[in-house]
Amino acid sequence: MENKKRKICFRADAGAEIGYGHFIRTLALADMLKDDFDCVFYTQSPSDYQRKEAEKVCELVALPADDSRFQLFLDCLKGDEIVVLDNYFYTTDYQRAIKDKGCKLVCIDDMHDKHYVADAVVNHGPVTADEFDCEPYTKLYLGDGYKLLREPFRRPVRSVKRNQTAIVNLGGADPFKLTDKVVSLLLQTGAPYHILVILGDRVSLSPENRERVEVRSRLSAEQMAELFETSAFAILPGSTVSIEAMSRGIPLMMGYQVDNQEEGYKKSVMEGKFIPLGNLHHLTLVRLKEAINQLSVFTPYVLDTSQIQYNYIKLFKSL
Repeated sequence: MENKKRKICFRADAGAEIGYGHFIRTLALADMLKDDFDCVFYTQSPSDYQRKEAEKVCELVALPADDSRFQLFLDCLKGDEIVVLDNYFYTTDYQRAIKDKGCKLVCIDDMHDKHYVADAVVNHGPVTADEFDCEPYTKLYLGDGYKLLREPFRRPVRSVKRNQTAIVNLGGADPFKLTDKVVSLLLQTGAPYHILVILGDRVSLSPENRERVEVRSRLSAEQMAELFETSAFAILPGSTVSIEAMSRGIPLMMGYQVDNQEEGYKKSVMEGKFIPLGNLHHLTLVRLKEAINQLSVFTPYVLDTSQIQYNYIKLFKSL
């Protein structure tokens, strides 16, 4: 008789306020584990895009967008599941409520700003164990070996000639309208690049800029990977999309938009993996020109993705 697969309940949200990074990276984790576990994804008010992406991976359960979603998710748990939480609003008490159900708990962390009672905490940024406040039994899984990448970004990089395309993508949500600012500055540099702007559903671009650049949206992971493998460089925020870009070896200019990106950005600057742009709210024409001039002497970083899926399967089978 075939053994029944253990169930993993993934919990991450997306939207205009919080962006789509948590949803995308947690769904990528489900995709890595779906052959070995029974995976179910819970998210608030999923968009058509989220439903389309999830149906390729596992069952999707919609939760309401109000605070009732916290208790409703708890009510779905029987106690024998592994639960994965990814966002900043899951407090220590909420973690404890899941543990009290009898579940094993994995938390995906960016800011390590709370006490963890989880069985495992994952942080794929430049962090060390002494930065975490957690229980003695909590195991930490840190660094590049635990990057959360969709399947096209885990493949070996193809050897292709890069074209003269400059990609601008500031994520699936842009509440500060920085995309328009960055595009305007890039146009003002006069650099000889074809500018391709990748817009999320909630991201806008002024009519004047739209006329001068190529605009694409709702790209698949396959399409994004191909662009990152063939384009000259990309301007990205310090979020999930920048990690995907690093897996393809594209010369990367990176800045940060929000507080939760700042710490990881500043630590990563020291590693020389990208050309730094600093706080994108304060980006100037002079700074952007300097960054473009650096391209001729910059050696792109290529993230090693060969062991990532194996590492995650091993982690979850140990719980």
